[in-house]
This record gives sequence, C-alpha cells and structure tokens, in this order.
Amino acid sequence: MKKKLIVTGCSWVDPITLSEDPRVSHEIVRGYKKWPNILAEMLDMTIINYGKAAAGNEYIFSSIVDNITKMNEDERKNIGLVVIAWSQAKRTDFEYRKNEDDHYVKGVFEKIGNKYEPNYVWDSVLYTDPLRGDMYYKVRQSIRYIYTLQTFLKYHNIPYKMVQSIPITKITTLDTDFNPGITFGSSQRSKYSPREIENKMKKILLDDLRDFPMYGQIDKSNFIGYPILNYSLYQKLDPKTDFISDLTKTDPKFRNDDHPNQSGHDKIANTIFSYVRKRDYDR
Repeated sequence: MKKKLIVTGCSWVDPITLSEDPRVSHEIVRGYKKWPNILAEMLDMTIINYGKAAAGNEYIFSSIVDNITKMNEDERKNIGLVVIAWSQAKRTDFEYRKNEDDHYVKGVFEKIGNKYEPNYVWDSVLYTDPLRGDMYYKVRQSIRYIYTLQTFLKYHNIPYKMVQSIPITKITTLDTDFNPGITFGSSQRSKYSPREIENKMKKILLDDLRDFPMYGQIDKSNFIGYPILNYSLYQKLDPKTDFISDLTKTDPKFRNDDHPNQSGHDKIANTIFSYVRKRDYDR
C-alpha cells in the first residue's frame, strides 16, 4: 500500500481553483496539474488534500489536527509526509456547522456602522480594530499554530515539512499597523525609499518576535525558508511567467491573478521536493 501525502493550505493548495483574471478562462486554470499532485507523484504517494481557497492559518492548523486525531494507529503509520503551506496571518477563520461534511466557512467581520457583519473579502480587515488585535498579535498567533502543530506531528512521529505559500504579512509603506510609533508622513517618507521603510518595519517585527519564546522553538530543519518573514513560495516565482496573470503588466480594466499557473505549480513541487530526503518519510 502506498504511503499518503497530506497537504493543506489556502488557494495555492486547493485543488479546485478559479481564475480571478477574466482574461483567463476557468477551464484553463482547472486544467493545471497542481503542485500537491505533482509532489505526490514524485514521492510515489497517494494524495489527501485539505486545502481551501481563502483559508487562514487557524483552518490550516485545524485541518491537520482534526483529521489526524480521527485516524487510528494504522492510518497514522501510513502517512508518508505532511506538507503545511501557511497563509497570511491577517486572515480570520470562523467555524459553524453548515452540514456534516463542511464545518469551516472562511470569512472576516467588517465594521458596518455600529455592527460587525460577515464580509467575505479578506482585504477589508482593519488590523487596528481593537476587537481583532494588531499585526503583532496576528503574527504571534500564527507562530503559536506553527509551534503547536510541529509539536503534535512530532508526538505522533509523523514526517512533515512547512512553508509559507504567501508572505505571512505584507510589509509596505502603507502598512503602519505593525508599530503605532512609526507613522510615515509625507515629510518622513521623502527621507526613505520604499525598500528602506519596508526593511525598517521588518526589523521592528523581527525584534518583537525574537522576544516571543515560541519563535525560537520552530524546527528550522522542517520549515522551508525559515525565518518566515524572509521567504515564501510566492517570492520564489517569476512574476512574468509563473502566475496566472503576467504580474509585470497592469491594466485598470482587469484584475491580475497572482496564483500560480502550470509553470508555477511545477516550480513549487520541485522546490518542496528538493527539501525532502527519503529518510524524512521512509519509516
């Protein structure tokens, strides 16, 4: 019996992905051979894919813990490798029972007037909202998921690799929620380039994480590209050739789709495979 490759993540893992670029048909995108399936063939394993589009890190964490906990000992021994592809820290998952087969519904709450209403557009999250916490909290929360899932998999002696699919957070000149003490006004911005501002913010966040005990306890040998602020699969792809849309071209009439195309999925599978040694999964 072949071993099982279990993967989880967001839309970069979800086997059913649609095009966000109206210039690219859904049929073309559905026809891509996704990287989890390519990796399973490279490892000669069967695939179990828990990826869901728009998933946040709570769902990604829970999809592994919940499903593996339900397995019996023989089923757990037949797991060859688990690959966890983490998403953005800002995403908020909430759970309610739609039916017996689909417990998780992804979404965020947006403040509308004096009420918080469900809103399924991730980018509408306001990080400075005190009911949701700032980005220091959200990134630390993701580190807790990473550390706890690492501990869970090691306890069950299950081989695994982790990686960031997309950056855990976007650090840009406009993203000042990291540090209320740094507000780059127009006069201050003129003193620094966007890259300098990004590097300053990244250093502030890294300094904060270094004081967070779990950050130093992440097993770097099993986390591809750790520390997480410096690496993601997204950053390893060519913006011109490896995404559904050519990200080097912009058109105000259309939305670019920055999900991997077939070339991107091939590169991701090869990247992860290059970090997996036979002894990692041959139990």
